[in-house]
Amino acid sequence: MIPLFRISNLYNAQFIDRPNRFVANIKYNGNLTQAHIHDPGRLNELLQENANLLMVPGTKKLPWYVKAVQSKTEEWVLIDSALHNRISRAIFPLIEEFRYVKEIRSEVPIGKSRIDFMMDGIPLEVKGVSLIKENNIAYFPDAPTERGARHVYEIIQHNGMLLFLIFHKAAKFSPNFEMDPKFGTALSFARKKTIPIICAQIHFDGKTVFYDGKVPLSEF
Repeated sequence: MIPLFRISNLYNAQFIDRPNRFVANIKYNGNLTQAHIHDPGRLNELLQENANLLMVPGTKKLPWYVKAVQSKTEEWVLIDSALHNRISRAIFPLIEEFRYVKEIRSEVPIGKSRIDFMMDGIPLEVKGVSLIKENNIAYFPDAPTERGARHVYEIIQHNGMLLFLIFHKAAKFSPNFEMDPKFGTALSFARKKTIPIICAQIHFDGKTVFYDGKVPLSEF
């Protein structure tokens, strides 16, 4: 594994429940309080009652900001989508498809969407993956996402690339047809059109974020 960067000033807490997708009720030092969740996914398999959380001090609106949750297999899984840009930029020099890119721009408008990166004029969309099932396959998405399918079609239309950051140790990656058949169809079409679909294994040990190579695609 190759270390990318450390996340400092982390505090431990326990998850209670999630009144809405942006807020978690938590227990910190025996006291009830709230934390911001910066992840649009459902995270049902991870955010179980009494699950351990790692968080940093929040803002005036909410006192805490969740960075990671501990899975049933005691693996720390990053659930802060604000980290995707930083992680992506850290691994670009480590992945062959991006190693020699000279100009990288963020948040570039394309069609009806805003794509995460423009890599020497080639659009790249990044998605974070936190769902893994008992078959050791990572799946995206864990909730229906019309926006995600639209992004994939924009990437196809502009001959771009897709990068999936896998935050749970996985043997393979697959679109989650059961949860969102439209996204699955879009990604299958992208694969048939030979759009590069790159899956990067990201590991977090509770302090440091690591890159642990590529995850192969399953059959879809």
